[in-house]
Amino acid sequence: MFVLAEPATQPQADVWSNLDMAAIKESLTTTGVWAPADQQAALKELVQQADADGHSLHVVVLDQSYPKFTAYRDIATELQSQVGGTVLVFGPSGSGTASSEFSRVQLEDASSDVTKGSTATQAATQMYHKAVDPNVNWNGVTIGLIVLVVIGAVIARLQMKRKRRAESDQVPAAVGGGSDDGEPDDGAPSS
Repeated sequence: MFVLAEPATQPQADVWSNLDMAAIKESLTTTGVWAPADQQAALKELVQQADADGHSLHVVVLDQSYPKFTAYRDIATELQSQVGGTVLVFGPSGSGTASSEFSRVQLEDASSDVTKGSTATQAATQMYHKAVDPNVNWNGVTIGLIVLVVIGAVIARLQMKRKRRAESDQVPAAVGGGSDDGEPDDGAPSS
């Protein structure tokens, strides 16, 4: 028998079984942050700013590296299901996000714009601001352009009708006014 790939034998959570998820959840519930002491103040300030903006932001900074590049996203998803809002997880070998407030596209876009070499605090700040910055609403732009074209077409049609009406009012006066001798034209050829 030829085996191409071995099925995963461990559940996802076993990858990060060394984490105290209950303690992380408790910290996120009370302060919004789980991070080393030297990063907590700045991250708590970001969480408070997000709260003032009407968003529930939670930031986790881990010192563990994981072999699976999706581990941080899986951790974020697990925590987000427990605390809600938006969860950003940072570690030495990557980051992960999960949110009920922002779409996956917004989160991925925000992640891709993080400056290389940023600290977790800088990255979290950049990601949050990118996620909440107003994005172009292409549906609105498209609808606006369609409405503009329709209005332009209606105006052009009305101008064309007005021009034709003006031309038709001028033509009968010039053509049907009678002969030059003052007698009405009866339509018979003159001899």
